[in-house]
Amino acid sequence: MMRASLKPKKCRNRDCGKTFTPVRSMQAACSVPCAIALAEKQKAQKAARANREERKSLAERKAKIKTRGEWIREAQAAVNKVARLRDILAGHGCISCGSRPDARFGGAMDAGHYRSVGSAPHARFYLPNIRLQCKRCNRDLGGSVVNYRMGLVERIGIDRVEEIESMQWTAKWSIEYLQRLKKVMNKKARRLERRIEQRKEAA
Repeated sequence: MMRASLKPKKCRNRDCGKTFTPVRSMQAACSVPCAIALAEKQKAQKAARANREERKSLAERKAKIKTRGEWIREAQAAVNKVARLRDILAGHGCISCGSRPDARFGGAMDAGHYRSVGSAPHARFYLPNIRLQCKRCNRDLGGSVVNYRMGLVERIGIDRVEEIESMQWTAKWSIEYLQRLKKVMNKKARRLERRIEQRKEAA
């Protein structure tokens, strides 16, 4: 009794893709060279998955031993980046002196806090309190607070500035909140970077 022939199928080697009639039901490639190429590709994919899993496991282990202070610093860096990119996209310069960033994505500029982290730690992540500021004003001139306030009033109005000045609360951020904040802000920063690049390309 003759065994019925198998139905034709497409070779799973994407560089080939020819239709062939398999000899065995599990045969995935049309020829030995295609079978070798397919096996090498599957081996590379398996190695890549293993590498991704190892990196993920390493990141998780590192995250478990981070202190709350480290999470605060990382979250702050992500929030500051969003503040810089937001102002660059809006076409703003330094909030205190008006100077413009001279590096891609504002790398030469700081994110200056109107109410400093030291005097108002509860406002450290509050984006309306953080503006693009040149390194000279933020670092050498101690924040250039008087000029910062003038620039902020011009930009958002006296009522909003006085609201920021009067804000008071006790901030207690959990590690889970800081992790989530960092993730959200990094995602937002990537969107802003894409918009800045699109604007440059369209110019």
